[in-house]
Amino acid sequence: MIIDRAIRFFLALNIFLLFSIKNFANNNLHSPANNISVTSFSVIENEIFDYINLHRKSIGLKPLQLNNIESSAAAKHSYNMASNKISFGHAGFQKRIKSISSQLGFISASAENVAYGTMNAKEVVDVWLQSPEHKKNIEGDYMLTGIGVAKNKKGMIYFTEIFTK
Repeated sequence: MIIDRAIRFFLALNIFLLFSIKNFANNNLHSPANNISVTSFSVIENEIFDYINLHRKSIGLKPLQLNNIESSAAAKHSYNMASNKISFGHAGFQKRIKSISSQLGFISASAENVAYGTMNAKEVVDVWLQSPEHKKNIEGDYMLTGIGVAKNKKGMIYFTEIFTK
């Protein structure tokens, strides 16, 4: 009887903690103050990752590995573009790479793709593959990648993918 109560208490506590953590994460990822939405490793980011690696595999290249540090930097860059803290583009790229290398170690090569629009994962990867410079990055001799997405209050989605070796 005491064991049953302990198990029920433990399960109830775990359920409470699970919902508390989920609500905390959701409240912190979607900021109502500026209506910018950032979700690390969201469905669309994972789909972009999958489409990039499908393309690489189709041409005989090794798949990239998703890296949390790079994804965090990519998400921050997308957020900054979506919130108009910086213009759309690659401003601060070298600073992002320096920050990543301070955490991961030496980086011998790096690149970045950015895009914005109301595209889904497949559409943004297709747009990048139609651009010679973006395609070169996708097909480059890289090992790691990070992907970040942010959406502003007008529904415009900002995409960033960082590549490193």
